[in-house]
Amino acid sequence: MSSFAASSALENRLLSALPFEIYQKLAAHLEPVMLSPQQILHPIGEGIAYVYFPIRSLVSLTTLLSNGSMLEVGLVGRNGFVGASVVLGRRESVQQAIVQVGDSAFRLPIEQLLIEFEQSPALQSLLLEYVQVLLLQTSQLAACHRFHHIRERLARQLLLIQSALSIDEFTLTHEALAQMLGTRRSGVTVAIGELTQLGAIQCSRGRISIVQPQVLESISCECFAVIREERNRFNYRHPRSR
Repeated sequence: MSSFAASSALENRLLSALPFEIYQKLAAHLEPVMLSPQQILHPIGEGIAYVYFPIRSLVSLTTLLSNGSMLEVGLVGRNGFVGASVVLGRRESVQQAIVQVGDSAFRLPIEQLLIEFEQSPALQSLLLEYVQVLLLQTSQLAACHRFHHIRERLARQLLLIQSALSIDEFTLTHEALAQMLGTRRSGVTVAIGELTQLGAIQCSRGRISIVQPQVLESISCECFAVIREERNRFNYRHPRSR
């Protein structure tokens, strides 16, 4: 991997948290990729060949119902990785991983990850702790989808996206947001209009800008704060200099 690619890979917080010797072993097998919106990385029930470490991309973990309905149960950006089930011994995807914001990421063959995972207590601890964060997120989002109003959920979602991407402006269609929230596009359009009128966001041609995150937080249900608290509790124990 080139020095530029190596530097870019360290923008993923999990990779940057690894002890140097473990990172070096994985880095030899990391491959930079560009992800496209709506690209399916892991179809449900199919074998996982690669795990993905997003850099500037955003991936939804979704569950599918027999009627074709889709519901997001997890969100992965530069703070995590896609394909967490492999470290629990499951090589088939139990969720559909679909790209929502297309951009850069790195992928790693699962065989290389598992070789180091089996030999490194530090890697085991880091990745299993991250899995706990995902499990909390999944249970909280399930409750959120069931009990909270669309405007509250949209505010929560935009804050989670901002946190996952570490940026205030991103490209995301109303259709994609509706898909993530498990609701109709018309409901998302109305809620976006309300958040815009309140001065929390600005929208133009598929670009969403978060103007006043504090306003979004005041509108959001408590789920954002719960998920943020768990993420903040997650300890990236081995920060690397860049």
